[in-house]
Amino acid sequence: MKDLLGREIKDLSEELWWGMKRKEIEWYPEINYQKCIGCGICFITCAGKKVFDWDIEKNRPIVSRPYNCMVGCTTCKTLCPGDAISFPDKNYIRKLVKELNLLQKAKEKITKAISTQK
Repeated sequence: MKDLLGREIKDLSEELWWGMKRKEIEWYPEINYQKCIGCGICFITCAGKKVFDWDIEKNRPIVSRPYNCMVGCTTCKTLCPGDAISFPDKNYIRKLVKELNLLQKAKEKITKAISTQK
């Protein structure tokens, strides 16, 4: 399957994030169409994950694959000139990081990777 620009689309919703099912993590963009100017920067910028599709008739993005969104990413929101994209509060992610002990797990992964390089 390909998007409007011919980029291949993959469903990443079944992937795990640090051992958690991605669909159990409520992290994805929401679009306020009252503010959306239809510039397409979100659609173009989310090239790797393909969270958005493009509604040709309404000339606007659609969040069609919300669970493809990388947990913690807010690039589309940051770049949106109309301030039309929102995400859950960052404290939601920080709470998950703490509950899942991700700081320690990340450090262990890096330490292991470094030791295998020696």
